[in-house]
Amino acid sequence: MARSSSAEKVARLAQKGRGRKIRFQGGTLFPTVVAVVCILGVALIAYARQSNADSTTSASADTTYYSAFGVYKCDAYITGFPSVGSTNTDPALIQSGATIALDGIVSWKPQVLAGERKAKLATFFDLYGLTVTNDSVTLPTSVNGGEKFSEGDTKCDGKDAQLEVIVWDDYTNVDSSKISVASLDGVRLTGNGMAIALAFVTKDAQVPQPASTSDLATLING
Repeated sequence: MARSSSAEKVARLAQKGRGRKIRFQGGTLFPTVVAVVCILGVALIAYARQSNADSTTSASADTTYYSAFGVYKCDAYITGFPSVGSTNTDPALIQSGATIALDGIVSWKPQVLAGERKAKLATFFDLYGLTVTNDSVTLPTSVNGGEKFSEGDTKCDGKDAQLEVIVWDDYTNVDSSKISVASLDGVRLTGNGMAIALAFVTKDAQVPQPASTSDLATLING
């Protein structure tokens, strides 16, 4: 009598198994292991994305970063802002982890601000007592009597001007800058040695870095 081939055995097994549930060898252990591995994989991917989402979160809580900051109107930086401390605004509004260290220099702790979701330019505006919208700036009363300048109402040498934020991520690279013209308070603080200008200028104006960048090297290098 001829033996049944392997193919025939498989066919018979399949026929017998119709309508029945498939059961893994060894009970539920194998599917449980697979499920755990999948869950851990998803968790690791989410963690990696979160870790890379904001470079400031990788710094320790004790790390201090320094940024040069200034307000530029038409053809010059405005002076008269405090050189130390945060005297232009209600201390209750000031975010912990940031302060005016020197004239035109803000020191900030990236871990603290990132944890408060405040690693943004709005923190600098608060420190300087500035009220900023996408088209206007109002200075604190201690600076130029609280002067306000706005698009459409204020001119630079008779020309229309616009409000923008200019950012040099590395103050030593003067030829590399980024310009933002909307959501100005949401511009992100991303690293040590940034130079930032809140500028009200004509569209063809060339804005220099704040003069305070000359102090950054000493502060950063300790």
